[in-house]
Amino acid sequence: MAVPDEEDASLRGRKRGERGKRSEDVLPDRVPRACVVQRHVVLHGLRLEGLEVPAWLVLQNGRRPAGTCGRVRREVVEVEPTEDAEVVVSYQADIGAFRDERAAAIRARPVAHQIAKAPDGVGRVVGDRIQDSIQRMQISVNVRDDGDAHRSRATLAKRGAFLLAAAVWIVSGALLWRTEVPSLQLAELNPQSFFASEQLARIADYRRVTRALFLGSLVVQGAVLAVFAWKAAGLAEAVSSFFRGRIPTGVVLGAFVALALWLALLPLSGVSHWWRRRYGLSRQGYDGWLRDEAVSLAVQVVLVTLAVAAFMALATWLGRSWWLAGGPALALAGTVYLLAYPLVVQPLFNRSEPLPDRELAAKIEVLAREEGVTVKSVEVTDASRQTTAANAYVAGIGPTRRVVLFDTLLDGRFTQPEILSVSAHELAHVGRRHLWKGLGWFALIVIPCVAILARVTERGGGLAEPAAVPLALAVAFALFVVTLPLSNVVSRRYEAEADWIALRTTDDPASFVQLERKLVLSGLADPAPPGWFSFAFATHPSAMKRIAMAEAFRYRSRAGS
Repeated sequence: MAVPDEEDASLRGRKRGERGKRSEDVLPDRVPRACVVQRHVVLHGLRLEGLEVPAWLVLQNGRRPAGTCGRVRREVVEVEPTEDAEVVVSYQADIGAFRDERAAAIRARPVAHQIAKAPDGVGRVVGDRIQDSIQRMQISVNVRDDGDAHRSRATLAKRGAFLLAAAVWIVSGALLWRTEVPSLQLAELNPQSFFASEQLARIADYRRVTRALFLGSLVVQGAVLAVFAWKAAGLAEAVSSFFRGRIPTGVVLGAFVALALWLALLPLSGVSHWWRRRYGLSRQGYDGWLRDEAVSLAVQVVLVTLAVAAFMALATWLGRSWWLAGGPALALAGTVYLLAYPLVVQPLFNRSEPLPDRELAAKIEVLAREEGVTVKSVEVTDASRQTTAANAYVAGIGPTRRVVLFDTLLDGRFTQPEILSVSAHELAHVGRRHLWKGLGWFALIVIPCVAILARVTERGGGLAEPAAVPLALAVAFALFVVTLPLSNVVSRRYEAEADWIALRTTDDPASFVQLERKLVLSGLADPAPPGWFSFAFATHPSAMKRIAMAEAFRYRSRAGS
């Protein structure tokens, strides 16, 4: 398309005067200032050498361009070689008229979509065409070296971050691992030296079944979670037909998985309760047992739905890097739960009241002061509703801290020195800040586990998708089982430190030994369980190792005196 400028009208007038013919400018519909010229005027302009009018160079492509349906006769290239008096579009098509249009001497040229800059000279026409063809070519560029450099830098950054995180983990673990227990050579004691053969046989029979039930519960949970992970897509689609939104769908799916796990484990729990009743470890009826199981289900559903909602929200907001916030958030949530459990969850199962024996309470408070612990009160809880086993614990933090004794510890089977020994043990946990150290270990374990969980669930679309929730729960359970030995070895170490401090505070190893014997008999605990079971699942040192520590303390005390 030729676009007229200030000299265009003058040029056309001179051409019309030279030939004595007139040519009209026609403005096509909606195209302002488009120039419509008579065909031979352009060619005739090449002979106007006497006038000071720029010459037009017209290049024609005699072949009709493809795809024009016969209307395009040739391609016309108009170039003003001397000055930019006219802006010219290269390769514009000279459109031929239809049969009914051929009588017209004047017709409109096509209007281009874009206007190109006029070439600087005639000699550059061919070069411009070649350059234009080159510009349209796809040229492959080898950027492998540059890409490898970027990947190498990214890999180095990731490795650096991993090494830094590993260093922080190791240093933190080393600090948390330290205890006040001296290096002791504990003797290998024979359980038959402290228990009768009939007692050991009864314990073995009882523990053989409870151990099988425990391992069976792990297998059942893994199987149920595997089935849900396998059928996750269909389940998510079915749930989404009733609930709108990905997070609500995922929350409902998580609650459904928790309910299914509870139902699958209920028969095993029932057998376990029957087994405890048979061996006299529980006097609770089946109605009370079922009520406690229902309360436990409600707590589990609340925890699972909160965790699923929080993790799905983080995955939706932060994408693949959600675990960077999810790991610390889970560690914080675990801290809140452990602190709130004695105050919120435990009262759902048992009731506590101040210890009636004020003399015993006063002696326990003296032990607390000796260990640097402040307690608000000493209480007793009705644990006999569920079990005949004896125990004690410290609940609360700061001004709400209190020592809680099982009422089974006060039924006459245990002497006052033995009760003071177990109280000193529980107070030692507080004095050595085992709760906070345990939460530190929890953070060290759970943050990498959340990162692994995020990586695995990415294959299913990420945890932002409801279908990934069953897989996430299955992976979480697997990680729990895998990391259980590490958690338990830490627990056993802190329990050993609490034993040592209790022995040092009471300076009564004989009462400590008698306490361990009676705890074994009251709870039918295996005094020397299989090594593999202790390594993987035991949270406390065996009774034989605890008695051996008391004997080592007695020996060191005598040697020191």
